[in-house]
Order: sequence, then C-alpha cells, then structure tokens
Amino acid sequence: MIVIPVRNEEARLPGGLALLAGRLHACGLEDYQVIVADNGSSDATAALARACPDPRVSYLRASEQGDKGAAIAAGWAAATAAVTVLAYCDVDMATDPEALVRGYRLLQANSADVVVGSRWHPEAQVSGRRVRRAILSGGLSWFWRLLPAGVIRDPGCGLKLLRRSTWASLAPVPGGFAYGAEVVERAARRGARVTTIPVVWADDDAGRIRLGRAAGDYVRAWWRLLARR
Repeated sequence: MIVIPVRNEEARLPGGLALLAGRLHACGLEDYQVIVADNGSSDATAALARACPDPRVSYLRASEQGDKGAAIAAGWAAATAAVTVLAYCDVDMATDPEALVRGYRLLQANSADVVVGSRWHPEAQVSGRRVRRAILSGGLSWFWRLLPAGVIRDPGCGLKLLRRSTWASLAPVPGGFAYGAEVVERAARRGARVTTIPVVWADDDAGRIRLGRAAGDYVRAWWRLLARR
C-alpha cells in the first residue's frame, strides 16, 4: 500500500497518479492500493483525488496541520487488514516509481524488512538537482550516518517501504518532514534489516517544499534519535 502525502496539489496530483499507475503497470505490478493522504489542502486536491477513476486509489483527509509525517502515518494506519507492505512516495514522482517495485520485491523475497531509496547511492541517476538542495541533502546524509544505527544515507529521499509488522512494532513517531527517516532509524535499532537501493531522480521545479522548515524537522528528529541511544 502506497501513501502519497499531499497539500494543495491540484496541479500535480492527476499527473502524479497517472505516472505512478503507468510505471507500476510497466513493471508488472497491478495488485496495490494508493491512499492520497491530505494534510490540509484548501484547493481542489480532495475533489481530484475522489474523482480518480482507478478503484485502487482512495482519499483520506489525514491532517489539517500541513504535517507530512502525520499524513503518512494516518495513511498507513488506514490500510486494510490484507496489506503487509507499507510505502510512501511524493506526489511529484521525482523519484521514478520503478524503485517501489524493486523495493516491494525485496520485501516479498524476505531479503529486507525496510527498503529506502537513495540519491547518494553509487548507482543512482540524479538530474537537475539545484545547488542549495544538493548541499542540504549532502549535509543531512552525513549527519544521519552519525546516528547509532547509521543506516540512512539519504533521509530526504521521498521513497521508503517497510513491512507493516515492522512499523506496528514501533512506539509512535512524531510527524514532520523527517517522519520516514525517523521510522527507519528506530526500526533499525530494533533489529530490522534495512536495504538501500539506488533511484532515478529528477528535480521538480514546481515543488514548493520549504527547505528551511524541512531542515528544521530533520535536525529536531536527529537530536531526538541521538538522545535515545
């Protein structure tokens, strides 16, 4: 089950959903669910998500606070009982969704408990990354490798998958932009097998991520995790 956290994404949601479905189909994956987890949209995002003709796509009003992590957590919690693998990706599909299929197959083969995408992997293909974003991403990568588990090479990469049982075993994790990375670090400390895979990633000029707020969330999460040694 794939959660797409969104907030005021009327311009990008239809194209993102179409691209996701097309790439998963091309990779031979048809049996999946998508939850569009809305964290406070005031535009037509909700109407567009509800109007999606694909029966595998559903809409959830997850949060009113603009909290990406809370939206991901709410989406995962809403998964049906049959779901065994949880994932999330960003609506811009800057990371090629093909990586979701590779990650899913690793989990299905019992080769990992958690799979994370990385733009810093030697085999990753990255294009169009702006200097400011590259500096921030590189700095976060270095700092997060200093944590006790040290398994996150690219905390900001918007593609992560894990077993539902792994997520359910964790204490509640605070929301924010760093939610996925913090979940992975905490899971690794509990013995989860974490595998990093390369991704194909292209910067989306239309993205409106507030780098300052995102960086603040990652720093706060880093300190929380450091204090939990």
